[in-house]
Amino acid sequence: MLSNITKTLAISALIAAWPTTSGVAFAQRSRSADTVKEAPVINNSAALARTNSDILRATPHKNPLPRPFRSEIRDIIGPVLGKPGATTSQSQRGDAIQSRSPTAARANGTFLIPFTGGRVQAGISSQASSAGQRYLSSTYPYRAIGRLDFRVGSSNHHCSASVIRRGIIVTAAHCIQDFGSGNTLYSNWQFRPAYWSNGSSTSTPYGVWNWAGLMRPSSWANGLDTGSGAAKNNDLAVIALAPQSGVFVGDRTGYLSYGWNNYSFITSTRTGSRTTAVLNTLGYPGLMDSGRVMQMTNGPSYLVTVGGAFNIEQGSYFTGGSSGGPWIANFNVNYPTFSGGANAGSNASRLVVVGVTSWGSDNPNNPKDNFSSQFRQNAQYPKAAYGTFGAGNIGSLLNTLCSSKPSGSTLTFAQLGYCS
Repeated sequence: MLSNITKTLAISALIAAWPTTSGVAFAQRSRSADTVKEAPVINNSAALARTNSDILRATPHKNPLPRPFRSEIRDIIGPVLGKPGATTSQSQRGDAIQSRSPTAARANGTFLIPFTGGRVQAGISSQASSAGQRYLSSTYPYRAIGRLDFRVGSSNHHCSASVIRRGIIVTAAHCIQDFGSGNTLYSNWQFRPAYWSNGSSTSTPYGVWNWAGLMRPSSWANGLDTGSGAAKNNDLAVIALAPQSGVFVGDRTGYLSYGWNNYSFITSTRTGSRTTAVLNTLGYPGLMDSGRVMQMTNGPSYLVTVGGAFNIEQGSYFTGGSSGGPWIANFNVNYPTFSGGANAGSNASRLVVVGVTSWGSDNPNNPKDNFSSQFRQNAQYPKAAYGTFGAGNIGSLLNTLCSSKPSGSTLTFAQLGYCS
């Protein structure tokens, strides 16, 4: 069940008073003069057949907008506006949950913000067997994350995405279309959870899932979103995946939860008064194993504004291809059995997606940090609740998509079970 959120007049009044000119840059519509309404896009076409070569040679997709100036980044100090909330995650039905940690992680201390990162890969054991290098990424919760392949014109590209409802994935809006391109979208999205390849051997242990409908922010499509350069309020999108013989992707992989208004972040003197959380970020960056093996980084993550856009900043060496991959708070499969008064603390829901990879430097020799749009209430999505799907941008996109109907159906995505 989703958390119930109380909408207050104070929050609404404060949001309405947010500046829309001073200190906020609005990019101009770059391609289309048509105004896109806040409405889903439904797939009416047959699925595109792709060869293994198409997938292996796909271009890691990157945010084409320019990187903002460093001087535009400002820390968010003090409490977060709006009440934080989160949904619940679920492993595959009937599956025994297992927990392992990736090995061979590399500490990176030279990129201004410390982080660790490495392949999602189990270490070698002389006492237990596994399916080799691809084993760990095929277990929950990693298997709820995968590669998102699509077409940009006639070229194959890839991003990353994660399952957050039974038949719904979340990714970046720039993996759907160019900023300001109106009704001109990319095409033929396919999701491969737990995808793995070494070039000669390829594994898609949970199949290939075709898109049935999607929802991206109209402010992104119209080129009017708050922010500067690549930093935007709403670089996120949700995609409904068509079931296979009545089975949804989340029935096979399980799904993560999602949160809003910066769930799990905290401000204190211990964090230097910066609003901070520890997040795990996953995806398929093209400069690591050619975008064919899931990667993970983790470390302190900070709330910032960039040209007026609400973003999250994290140290990372992720590059193009990781776009749309989840930023997860409380990354663990199960809490231990506590004793002696110990507990998991506040805002302790597990596996909460609070953002997706949006932009960062593409030069691996530069100081590395990546950014995500915050899942939260903002000028474009000011409400504290959208249906039963939570607050802000993520709640609104899910509510609109789940209230619409797939091609040829008289029932909505929600009524058909996609959004459970």
